Amino acid sequence: MLKVAAALSCACVLIEMASMQTVAAENVPQQLVGTWLAEDIAGRGVIDNLQSTLEIRDDGTYGGMAGCNHFTGTFSLSGAKITFGPAASTRKMCVPAVMDQEQKFFEALRTELSWAVESSKLILAKPTGAPALTLASMTAGGSGSVDVTISIPDAETVDRQAVRYDCGGKTVEAEYINAGPVSLVTFTIDGNFIVASNVISGSGAKYAGGQYIWWTKGNEATLYDATKGENDAGIACKAAG
Repeated sequence: MLKVAAALSCACVLIEMASMQTVAAENVPQQLVGTWLAEDIAGRGVIDNLQSTLEIRDDGTYGGMAGCNHFTGTFSLSGAKITFGPAASTRKMCVPAVMDQEQKFFEALRTELSWAVESSKLILAKPTGAPALTLASMTAGGSGSVDVTISIPDAETVDRQAVRYDCGGKTVEAEYINAGPVSLVTFTIDGNFIVASNVISGSGAKYAGGQYIWWTKGNEATLYDATKGENDAGIACKAAG
């Protein structure tokens, strides 16, 4: 798990708005269109539970979440070659390890790349043939889902409760699942499905899953993002009726 550091430092985002071009790609291959999750950057892997995503659209634009900041821009195609133009991005600050992955992700997109889709993977390679990015499709299989069954000793019943929250203008549907000694909460935030497990807390109920902390007290909750450091104030959530 990524260790949260209090000190926040980073280099400026490498892909900036400078000279934003509006050259749309024509006849974008359908297999290239979609949202892709980085599994490897320049052969050095990625941080567990930190998502760097690339969305390629059929109108010649691209965007996504680099790790800490959202970005958007245009790209051009020439056969099996793809060139991502300069992009506009937000300028939030996260912990150094997150900013390092984000910087490497942006660097990987800065040169002309060759692309190939192999099964559910998008492979982007440098002109030398060296791997730049390996990404997995986040849209493969459409809206499909799988069921996971867990056998919990000494648990006779399962209690499930769904609660809708207003989190700073975003609606979050949380489901609390309690069975014997196991206490979980599931929710979706920014398109990411999270399963968080109850951990020790001084007050209220505190759950940890992926990069998120979900801390409830009465009909209110606070959502924290560990990638933003120990000083993250969190997002205040209130049960909606």
